[in-house]
Amino acid sequence: MFVKNEAAMKVDKYLIVADVHIGITKDLWQSGFSLPSQVKTMAKRLNKLKRITRTKYLIINGDLKHKTTGISKQELREIPEFLKLLKFEKIIIIKGNHDGNIEKLAKGASVRKSMPVGDYLFTHGHRRVNTKKKIIVVGHNHLVVRFQDDVGAIYKEPVWVRGKAGEKTVVIMPAFNELSGNYEVNKCKFQGPIASKLKNPRVYLLNGTDLGRAKDLV
Repeated sequence: MFVKNEAAMKVDKYLIVADVHIGITKDLWQSGFSLPSQVKTMAKRLNKLKRITRTKYLIINGDLKHKTTGISKQELREIPEFLKLLKFEKIIIIKGNHDGNIEKLAKGASVRKSMPVGDYLFTHGHRRVNTKKKIIVVGHNHLVVRFQDDVGAIYKEPVWVRGKAGEKTVVIMPAFNELSGNYEVNKCKFQGPIASKLKNPRVYLLNGTDLGRAKDLV
């Protein structure tokens, strides 16, 4: 299910990522950080993952764009460019809380509130869903774990989170765009009506390492 060492998963012929946040570099520039466009870099990553996983279709599980209200000039330019660079036979965009008016930018892609595949339901996680599927997969949370080494250096690693919410299994995806901000998994409240129902779920690094329960992490 999880693609090793990547913030992506595979189900059948689908590759799934979440929280791409095209357009975030403008916000970073306004905060004093000058970074190049991430469009070609992220498209290249996704096309490489397509080859590695032998998938045909792409699901972007919410927040393809970054601006929460309206459409920025950067998004107007970069989102069509990004989608054009992708080599997938079909692209499904699950609307996230940042994806207002995404239909105007995502010509040729299918835009939905959720997407069922096998036993899974993919939805961004900022709204409630009613489903008979056994496993609900969300993004929206941008979770990481914080490490500190013997000399005091601190670094953070993105994580997968998996646990139970009632009778459903819930999986929280890491953000595909590393620039999109993060929240420490053992110190934050999970966001959204689905993830917030999780009770002390397990946490996994991208390489598959099981770190144990979220509340047990220091």
